[in-house]
Amino acid sequence: MMSSTCTKSGCSHPLSSHVSHLESAKDEQLNTLLGLIIDLDNLSVTVNKDLKKPNIERNYVQEDTYSAVYHELRSFVYPGSCITLDKLFGTPPFENPNIVKALMNFNMYKFGHDSSQLKIALKISKFLTKHFDLWKWISPKELPHCKTFQHRKNYEFYYQRYLVFCLLPKYLHSIAPSFKMSLIFGQDILKYTLKAFRMHLTDWCHASAPKLSNHRKHFYMSYLPKYLNLLEEEVYAVHSPIWDLHFKDSDLKKIILTESLDSGLDETKETEHRDRRKKDKHPNEDMSMKPNEKHSIEDALSEDKIIDILKNVQSGPITYSKEFGLETGPRGHQARTEEEHGIIRFVVIGNSLDSRVEKSTMLWLMQLRNLFRTQLPRMPVRYITRLVFDTKHKTLALLKDGVPIGGICFCPFVSQGFTEIVFCAVKVDQQENGYGTQLMNHLKDYHIKHNILNFLTYADKLAIEYFKKQGFSQDVRISKKIHQEYIKHYQGAILMHCELNPKIIYTQLTSVIRIQKEIVKSLVEEKHMKIERHYPGLTCFLDGVRMVTIESIPGVMDTGWTPSTRATRNSRVTEETTDIDVLAKHLKKVLQFVKNNALSEPFLNPVDKKVPGYYELIKYPMDLSTIGKRLASGYYVTRKLFIADMRRMFSNCKTFNPEDSYWANCAVELERLFQIKMKEMGLWDY
Repeated sequence: MMSSTCTKSGCSHPLSSHVSHLESAKDEQLNTLLGLIIDLDNLSVTVNKDLKKPNIERNYVQEDTYSAVYHELRSFVYPGSCITLDKLFGTPPFENPNIVKALMNFNMYKFGHDSSQLKIALKISKFLTKHFDLWKWISPKELPHCKTFQHRKNYEFYYQRYLVFCLLPKYLHSIAPSFKMSLIFGQDILKYTLKAFRMHLTDWCHASAPKLSNHRKHFYMSYLPKYLNLLEEEVYAVHSPIWDLHFKDSDLKKIILTESLDSGLDETKETEHRDRRKKDKHPNEDMSMKPNEKHSIEDALSEDKIIDILKNVQSGPITYSKEFGLETGPRGHQARTEEEHGIIRFVVIGNSLDSRVEKSTMLWLMQLRNLFRTQLPRMPVRYITRLVFDTKHKTLALLKDGVPIGGICFCPFVSQGFTEIVFCAVKVDQQENGYGTQLMNHLKDYHIKHNILNFLTYADKLAIEYFKKQGFSQDVRISKKIHQEYIKHYQGAILMHCELNPKIIYTQLTSVIRIQKEIVKSLVEEKHMKIERHYPGLTCFLDGVRMVTIESIPGVMDTGWTPSTRATRNSRVTEETTDIDVLAKHLKKVLQFVKNNALSEPFLNPVDKKVPGYYELIKYPMDLSTIGKRLASGYYVTRKLFIADMRRMFSNCKTFNPEDSYWANCAVELERLFQIKMKEMGLWDY
């Protein structure tokens, strides 16, 4: 009853006094408050449940975010409150252009030349955005593509906003409705999540295949992979027009006609279009080089020149740079040389129940079994023996003087399109000669001939670096449905994947790269000789001229040099100024200029202490109000102190926030305007 006394310890008030502020509240407001209380209770249960999980299963970013949301929502438990989380997590959208805009730009850029291809692309992009908006993001610690600390912090930043604005509103009605992820996120998120999202889509397509019509099945299995391959190229490119806010179809007609025709979804239409262009081409058409045209090396160098370069490369001393991994030469160079001289050879061998196996083959298999047993002591001997002599397994053996000194045991799954590498070992005293690299290159060429373009292997901690050097990655790009029932899982090992390029001969790869490098080097030298110009010396001093400006010297401006802006001696207020009041007066004008700018809003006051992780990362916070107080107290006796605090403020913002976020962009632009104002006042000579 309302007249009864409150049961809380230390409180003797009647219950009615605790709810007196609700007496005038309307039913609608009371219902809103009750809904908020239920949401807080559910959120509290979720947080407490997560805290009880084992450490390896806990999602610490999610826990911190939910806890911050819980404490923020508690501050809105009063009638007529306007619930908002923008103070802690900002206001959507967080990236511009968003994913939807980028996909539209991509469709026009790649397929705008052909209406039929464009219709297919639009259907695929609609399908992608629908599934992306329903997809549950991977936690930061499980995302395989955030390798650096800064990338992981950036992803955590966006992950928090995904939880608050996209996931939680589906379950907490007090902060509904939820935002669509494709409308509030953009370039950074697509870079971090595209590969993981592609794996999710692949799994979905395979799981849904039995339920789909033949038409839709063909659509997803044929067009979708091509579209995603092209999209990945643009997303991970250094500069791509799909992220241009002012992308216009009319501005890119030339690019579409010259670059997009060789990358369509419909290969038949693409071939017909190219043939039509060749047929319509006039024999006297101008063939001069255009900015967007691609020319082969044969167009740039004459045939005789290429022959001379190849002769010099093949006859000259072999030199390698650090980009090959070693200063003395690329991995496998010594092994290739020994193979050319017949010192070593590579053979693929295996046991058979259908035909007679030669004694030499059986002897090599036994020797390889012993080699794997020695090099892989943690593997049971019986297990090694069973797989090496299994008829489904084959072994690529490296023979030196007729004796195996290394080998790779593998099991091909032709129907699934991949091969599992089971054992890989080289004798300890032979591991510095590049035999491991040459072994793997031969294995790759063997599989390309047999049309198998994917390797899978479980690598332990000691083998991970070797497999990474051979092109393997922990980013497994084939669906689990394809391999999970075919290969054995090894405890304490990591699944790695390597996708082969059928256009490459891997045993000749580094030699080809070296030749290409020498050809390009010769091309650069030849171009340099053509454009090099010499200017005569200055003779004006013989006529009595005592001084000339730098820009008047012939050739200086052609190098791209521009004269620096000069401030007059009277206008500059340096730190040597003895009148501190004069310096403070100038600094006050600069500070007021910065504050008046619309971009200064995030910097006017200190960052809220409730923002998760900010004060753990930023040890020396700074803001415009603190700078104003220091200026008023006479702290800035030199301009360098003032500049240092301003720079610290901008640096803190760029450190905590992702590079392309709204806040980071504010910091970059405002810092630029600050420097311009300082130069106008004569306070900047850095």
